[in-house]
Parts: sequence; C-alpha cells; structure tokens
Amino acid sequence: MTRIILTRHGQTLWNIEGRVQGSSDSPLTEKGILQARSLAVRLRDEGIKHIYSSDSLRAIGTAEEIRCELGLETLPTNPALREFAFGEWEGLIWKDLRAANPDVFRIWDTEPHLVTPPGGENMGFVMERAWKFLQQIINIHSEETVCLVTHGMTLKMIVTKALGFEVHEWAKTPWQHNTALNIFEVVGHQWIPKLVGDCKHLDEELN
Repeated sequence: MTRIILTRHGQTLWNIEGRVQGSSDSPLTEKGILQARSLAVRLRDEGIKHIYSSDSLRAIGTAEEIRCELGLETLPTNPALREFAFGEWEGLIWKDLRAANPDVFRIWDTEPHLVTPPGGENMGFVMERAWKFLQQIINIHSEETVCLVTHGMTLKMIVTKALGFEVHEWAKTPWQHNTALNIFEVVGHQWIPKLVGDCKHLDEELN
C-alpha cells in the first residue's frame, strides 16, 4: 500500500485580492505562512518519506514549511503540479472578468470543464497532466508515504479523479481551501480515501 497525501498552498496576496492566479505567482501572506506551519505540525506523525511540490513559489514556500518540520532533505519540484493556467485572465480581478464576459461565465459557473480561457488550459488537460505525474510517483515510491503540494483547481481535479469521477463530475468533490488535507491509500489501481478536503489543523483565525 502506498499513501498519498495531497494539499494546497497557503493563502496568497492574490487570493485575498480576488485575482486570477493560475500559472502566475503571488507571495504567501503572513496568514498563509501560518497555515502552512499548522499543516506541517499536523503532518509530523504521518510517516512522510518524500515531499514534492509544484514549481510555483507559493507552493514551494508551503512545502518548505512541511519539509523543515519533518526533517526531509530534498524538495523536488515539478510543473505537472502547477495550477490550471488561465492564460490572458491571470492577474485580473475575478469580478471584473465576470462583468466583462457574462456569456463565458454563464458556462463557467455550471460547466467549467467546457471553458478554455484564451491562452490557457482546460480542466481535462489539468487532470490528465497531474494524474500522469501521480502514477509516476506511485511507481517510484511504492509502499511509502508521499506528500504533494499543489493548487486549488489542480488539487480538485486530482481528488475528483481519485474518487472515481470524471472531469464533468467535478462538482461532486469538495472545494480545496488553502492547506486542505487529503489522504489516500493506493492499492493497485484503487484509491481509498481516508481524508478529503480537511482543514481541522487551522484555527478559526487561520481559516
């Protein structure tokens, strides 16, 4: 049995400004760093042997808090764990985008898997690239516990796939808040959920 622990980075400046992040980056806030440290403490006794991160700085910053707390020596990064690329939308304010593109967002709000932002990705592609990387991790670290730090949309796509749903069934899985914790036991091709979208390590003031 291989244990896969999946989480999202801590809060960033663009998160609180309501900006589209995607493949662009934004620094962790003070609250985001505290969220990451709380998660790191919670993971202390999970037997994690390896940690991987998206190559975005907000994910690396979060993963570093975990790596240091657990005393792990290395932190490999991989672009397969990057956030959904929003192309020309990145850096813009979500509410402004909605106001300027009402027809697009009528689709996005109910069937976002049908939307590809200009110059960006779609949900199906994100699910495929992240899932392919996870299969490699399972092959490399069979029978071990591995932690992966990624992003909100990418994490939701991974969890959707792990729970046996297709991309168009994305709404059946919970949203992944900052530092949300997901734990799966992988036996063969079966993913057994032990924890999904949990944030109990956060105090009310860190939520």
